[in-house]
Amino acid sequence: MGLVQFNERKFHHMLVVAAILGIGVGVAATGFRIIWLALKDALWATFSATYWRVPVSIAAGILIGTILYSTFYPGALSALVQQLHTEGRVDLEENIPVIPVGLIGLVAGQNAGPEGVMSIVGGSFGTYTSELFDLESSTKLLTLAGMGAGFGTILGAPIGGALLWLELPHERGLEYYEAIIPTLIASFAGYLTEVTLGGMQLFPTWRTASLTPLAPVDLGWAILIGFVCIPFGLVYTRSFSIIGRLFRQASLAVYIRTTIAGAVIGVLGWLVPLSYFYGGAKMNELIQNGASLGVDGLLLTLGTVMIAAGVTIHGNWIGGLIIPHMFMGAIVGLTAALVVPGLPPVLAMLTGMAAFNSVVTGTPLSSALIAIALSNGASITPVFLASLVAFAASPTVPFIEEVAPRAESGSILPFDENR
Repeated sequence: MGLVQFNERKFHHMLVVAAILGIGVGVAATGFRIIWLALKDALWATFSATYWRVPVSIAAGILIGTILYSTFYPGALSALVQQLHTEGRVDLEENIPVIPVGLIGLVAGQNAGPEGVMSIVGGSFGTYTSELFDLESSTKLLTLAGMGAGFGTILGAPIGGALLWLELPHERGLEYYEAIIPTLIASFAGYLTEVTLGGMQLFPTWRTASLTPLAPVDLGWAILIGFVCIPFGLVYTRSFSIIGRLFRQASLAVYIRTTIAGAVIGVLGWLVPLSYFYGGAKMNELIQNGASLGVDGLLLTLGTVMIAAGVTIHGNWIGGLIIPHMFMGAIVGLTAALVVPGLPPVLAMLTGMAAFNSVVTGTPLSSALIAIALSNGASITPVFLASLVAFAASPTVPFIEEVAPRAESGSILPFDENR
């Protein structure tokens, strides 16, 4: 009984530490978002014409390259996943290039979101917190909790964001089960902190029209969209890999790579306006006016967004791809609605958001939860169904080749729960 009570105290101590971690992540995320949006609004109020996107993105690429050349490039999402598996930690030093590079890229139209930046910041806070509170035996757990908190806080999706970093490192499933509660607590603590400091208006909400009550046909549509997203997800994964191989074969200096990426991002954003920026803010435009593009215009936008996302990441700009993936899925859903008679466009877009990301990243639970959170809880059951169908029916897609089973045979809690 004494050992059980001791372990209970250690576990509750862990939960308190997770809450403290979340508050720290919330403060950082609030500051980052306020600065990012202020810079973005100021810049594009001055340079509102779309042709300015080309010189602005090129200049941003030069600046990003200068920062990375002067410091170091911490790697993309795949490197972070590999680092989590091999080292179980993210050092605070990684924030030195990540924060300014991520900030510049978000202002300058990159097709990658803030969730990538805050995942690294949150993970580094988690590693530091484990050292600060003498919990080195659970460094990986708190690092995961910090990543989930960073992701969930910056997007305003505390449940989906928390679960994403528990699903993403593994090929098929959620293996760090003991990290679920600490990660949710950290994510909600960060979310509540940002709501308190900055208000709900900081979070982008996709203004979906009210849907009619759930009908059996809606479930059929959700299954259809789940299957439709699979080939598009495979095409995107393949194109992403090809872009990465081209950059690697070129063996360019980092500042040349980032400048080329900036030029491509800017030109694509000038020619196809909806390919510019990471997807969160432009989702409402797609929902409201996307049908006017027609099938050909939507497919052109989809292909351009896929290229822009690949160039952003492989061009050494720093950001996350979950929301861009959902934007791609929304385009797929809307295109399907224009082709298939009777398919409700909003339902198709909502289910496409979750299904596309589920195909690419293998995260059916968090994909659905994030899409639901950012659309104010619209159409919960069809969104989950589409995400699960897409995940279960799709082949294993090596978008993140570093996914692997957990290496630990025992618990990553600060005590052995099996004793």
